[in-house]
Amino acid sequence: MSRKRENVRQCKVIRQLIDDNKYTKALELIDAIPLEEVGSLDDLYRYAELYEKAERMDKKKEIFYHIYHRTHSRYMLNRLLRLTIRMGDMEEARELYFAYEVAGPITLDTFELRYLLAKAEGEPPERLIQILEELKKEEYTEEWGFRLACLYEKTGQIDKCIQECKDLKLWFGEGKIVDRAMQLLEHCENPAVAEPEELEETIEKEMPERREEYESSETEEIEEEPQENEDVDEASESYGEIVREPETESEEEEEVLDPEAPLIESVGEVKVVAKRKKEKPLQKPENVEELLEEKEEDISDHGILYRTLKSAMNHVRYGDKMPHFVFAGGEERIVLAVAKRVAKELNKVGYVSVRSIVKITAEKLNQIDLSEQAGKIAGGCMLVTDASELTRESVEKLKTVMEQEDEKVVVMLAGPFDEMDCFLDIYPDLAEKLVYKVRM
Repeated sequence: MSRKRENVRQCKVIRQLIDDNKYTKALELIDAIPLEEVGSLDDLYRYAELYEKAERMDKKKEIFYHIYHRTHSRYMLNRLLRLTIRMGDMEEARELYFAYEVAGPITLDTFELRYLLAKAEGEPPERLIQILEELKKEEYTEEWGFRLACLYEKTGQIDKCIQECKDLKLWFGEGKIVDRAMQLLEHCENPAVAEPEELEETIEKEMPERREEYESSETEEIEEEPQENEDVDEASESYGEIVREPETESEEEEEVLDPEAPLIESVGEVKVVAKRKKEKPLQKPENVEELLEEKEEDISDHGILYRTLKSAMNHVRYGDKMPHFVFAGGEERIVLAVAKRVAKELNKVGYVSVRSIVKITAEKLNQIDLSEQAGKIAGGCMLVTDASELTRESVEKLKTVMEQEDEKVVVMLAGPFDEMDCFLDIYPDLAEKLVYKVRM
């Protein structure tokens, strides 16, 4: 039996041992098998989780470095940095963070990592506040908004804490974090009220249940040789509870590093690579550039004209109407990437004074009085997801906000194509104000 065939057999045995909760025996076999001869990334992630159970974090980090060398994935660099911070290796963490920053555009994850590193290094609360305020401009989220409110309270900035708690209630409506924010608000207004528990610091992200597909470079596995009288075709089976399936970075990346020039050369050694190349276009519209390609505009069954993104942006530059948008169809992550790109362009040509976007679901927008809060988002953009679920009352308030001259807000509605098409047919007055309808 060849060495490769033997390793395939060993990996299958290890999977079975893990499924049977025979972790000690599984670790003995994992210790003996060279990482470069493990074909499946899923297997490598399982081994890393098993090493964590055994409190052998150095081995887990070694596997993470190996996966990064194999995939050149910025997502893997993210996980590696979080693990290094958790292990307290600050010098190495600083090098990894620098590598992460130069590997792509600044996104929400960049600010999160910057915050986690600064906190681990013992930076003062004022510095942490500064980072979270920058993060808020990039994208407003419940978790980080609440952390910012807690820091305001700790540093005696009670008015800012109260306002942040009110903003959380305004934009996210309800939920566990909003409930804590309301408790913190009560505590600020009346110190006799108990202070809420802070959110746990989860440095290494838990893997979400919804899995995004790997980049093609991440899914390649070592080709298995056919074997007689042996069943080795179960590499894709379910792996049990300790498996956390990997995801891609939850961010748009306009450029990617040359895969032939990885940032990380070896464990603990970081090499910054300036050379980049444009990501190869995929068959499906996976990035903003593809959506900018010139295509024919089309009219839906309801008689609604949809533009291409490129056509819409060309009209925005020379049009005289306030540019409100519909993004019909497309994955939410792609829609968000497009919305951010559009917001930056609108800022350049002077339609909005800020480049950030307030993102809110239709369900939560239905729960607030938008007309009273328009001043808080004046000069910026508001992206409403699942927009077809807006109530008639919310639609009327949205139209009022769109008509205001002194507190201009660019409105962007998004949702599945068929649902948005029907929604626009039901509300023709709103559809008329949404000048740029883009079919994703």
